[in-house]
Amino acid sequence: MNRKEYVSDRAEDAGVRPSLREIEALRAMVASGKTTQAARALGTSQPSVSRAIASLEARLGEPLFTRRNGRLTPTAEALTLEARAAVIFDLLDQFAAPRTGIDGATAIRIATPPTLANLFLAPILARFITREPGARVHVEIGKSTDCLAAVAEGSADLGLVDQMPSQDGVRLEIFRRARPHALLPRRHRLASRAELSIGDLVGERILALSRRFPLRTKLDAAFAAQRAEPLIVAEATTSVFLAEMVQAGLGIAVLNPFPLELRPDKALVFRPLDLKMSLDTAVVVPARGSLAPAARALANFIRAEQPASPYSTPVE
Repeated sequence: MNRKEYVSDRAEDAGVRPSLREIEALRAMVASGKTTQAARALGTSQPSVSRAIASLEARLGEPLFTRRNGRLTPTAEALTLEARAAVIFDLLDQFAAPRTGIDGATAIRIATPPTLANLFLAPILARFITREPGARVHVEIGKSTDCLAAVAEGSADLGLVDQMPSQDGVRLEIFRRARPHALLPRRHRLASRAELSIGDLVGERILALSRRFPLRTKLDAAFAAQRAEPLIVAEATTSVFLAEMVQAGLGIAVLNPFPLELRPDKALVFRPLDLKMSLDTAVVVPARGSLAPAARALANFIRAEQPASPYSTPVE
């Protein structure tokens, strides 16, 4: 971007929030990579787009695009800002659209792993469809990595995940947060304690998530710090299966209490574990562009319909 096109210097722009026109220009430039195409999409002139981008760069004190092979390539800062602005434009789209209910002609496509699908999403969808009788949904159940990829490539409108490996093309709207917990029988000798340490689990039979999960990596590292080996008697890829094995008396499971906590078992108890990590659950949306109104309505409903629990907390 030509610095001569700046409309104000950095000192004047510092601390002033960007205008909607500037953010619209940014989004159009990220999508097209050319000022001529961005201007055409916005129904304005090429110099107007250039001035808006230059003004935004002046506010931030750094370039937002670099020229490469005849195109303007967005920087990491530009992509971050564009992703944050997508929430604003989703909201504006909701205000602009008339409230006539959801058209049942198009299904909302959701990708999610099995534990979230069975324990959290199913009752959420039941309440959502009761409120929006025109809604139709298609749920694809698979690994978290597959769910992220489905949203990124456009084969799903939304995703729900509680494991968050890096994935280009998606944005995470975190709505639930917990710390690691131990799930154990109510009659277990450790159940009387308010909180457990890794030292308490040394020598206990452990039921663990498989090694592809970050929580398992953290658990192994915590035992190594104690100079101890975890006595892992079984591994699994779903929390539901681990809970079933705890109920069968096989050992203690270390896992995210959400969403298992939504269907409590009187024979089992959760106890917080002193592993310093945050376990987040998020709605996955495309990194660029606005959601279709029906998909945004469902994403907002998921964030709003948060149950009270002592084991995890909603994220505003």
